[in-house]
Amino acid sequence: MTVDLAGTLVVRRTDVTDQDAIARMLAGMSDQNLYHRFQTPIGSPPRPALVRHLASPDGAAWVAERDDRIVGHAMWAWVRGAARPTAEFAVIVAESDQGRGLGERLLREATEHAAKVGAAQFLVIVSAANGAVLRTVRRHWPTATTEREGSLINFTLPAPARGRGVRGC
Repeated sequence: MTVDLAGTLVVRRTDVTDQDAIARMLAGMSDQNLYHRFQTPIGSPPRPALVRHLASPDGAAWVAERDDRIVGHAMWAWVRGAARPTAEFAVIVAESDQGRGLGERLLREATEHAAKVGAAQFLVIVSAANGAVLRTVRRHWPTATTEREGSLINFTLPAPARGRGVRGC
């Protein structure tokens, strides 16, 4: 668990009891923010199967809480069928907490964990319209391989050697 200096923000691993709070966070977000994260409509309220997956993915997930309210979520999941062990990452931050480095903080937790458990590379799939995430990936991983698929950009990022920490975020 990580607490900021003001003591108001807590970043921690998720569990199944977070499902309702994750659903509330998503229900309070703009359609644009949700589309940047999911690249598809998710329903309002979000579908229960989606929320269950966010709380307990095939990998790991974290939430950021401020004043007993979830304001951010990050996760990674194994990419099935990849030639090398690959972890796919996703992050979403409530509009009220964007622009403060929270997305990068959550991404750092997720990338460090995935590298520690054996991911050889990372995958981040980003909408070409999501300037904030595009800038983050390009700033922290300038050597990332990119592939365009319609309105999406797939970044393949090198994972650090185990135990060496994650550069960038």
